[in-house]
Amino acid sequence: SGRGGEGEVLRCWCGAVCKRDALSRIRGCMARLKPPNLFGIVQPGIYRSNAPLDENLPFLERLNLRTVLFLSPEVLLRSVVDFFEEQNIKLHNLGLQAWRPEPNWTPICDEFVKEALEMMLDRRAHPVLVCCSSGILQTCPLIGCLRRIQNWSLTSILDEFRQFAGSKVRLVHEQFIEFFDVDLITLPEHLPTWFTDMNLVDARLEQDEIVRLTASLETLLAKDEDTRTSADVAAIRAVRFSLRCLQGQKSTLLCSPEVNLKKQSLVDDEDDD
Repeated sequence: SGRGGEGEVLRCWCGAVCKRDALSRIRGCMARLKPPNLFGIVQPGIYRSNAPLDENLPFLERLNLRTVLFLSPEVLLRSVVDFFEEQNIKLHNLGLQAWRPEPNWTPICDEFVKEALEMMLDRRAHPVLVCCSSGILQTCPLIGCLRRIQNWSLTSILDEFRQFAGSKVRLVHEQFIEFFDVDLITLPEHLPTWFTDMNLVDARLEQDEIVRLTASLETLLAKDEDTRTSADVAAIRAVRFSLRCLQGQKSTLLCSPEVNLKKQSLVDDEDDD
């Protein structure tokens, strides 16, 4: 805001017009801009929190949200829903849509997480707020699965999970994150820049590694077979194994290069067992 004497009409950075001294203006702005509990920036254009309340609406207005994904099988406050409608923010009540009247029903399932992640990764929906009633029970597992897609280490994923969950950590949610099948996700056409940049870097690094391994293999194979040591032979097998993995041939060799497998048909097995 601009400078001026006491009582001068000024416009604060929050957009409000004030006639107070600078300190009072700052305090007033901060009081009006109260984020929801457990608010955090997941990635540029993606935010997380618990269910917003009326006191959080001035803060949310500053985010210029386009989309809100509400993950709990409940409803938001009527005043909050009205605010989203007034701001042309699209509300997806995924928890209610997924709810089933079954005693063992849980929203943390593959189909639910798949739908939410595909919405989150579509940049046309950004900025997007992902939230649930607690900010933990549905939001934490979902963000954990996003980190899996981002190739975070499991240790880093669970560290972030526990930072937000605190005493409400649930082992079943950590296990869900660990074993979630990321291949279920169909990446949208309009991905955010931070996601495509990350994958381009990974692809470049992978290609550099393929070039390095290929050169190493050529050097090893240049040796005369009669002069190769057992260490040379083991190195050749290890390099070939690494190349197969990098070139997408993991399905044909799922064990380490030290393991020798012999093909055997069960059809020709004389033992009826």
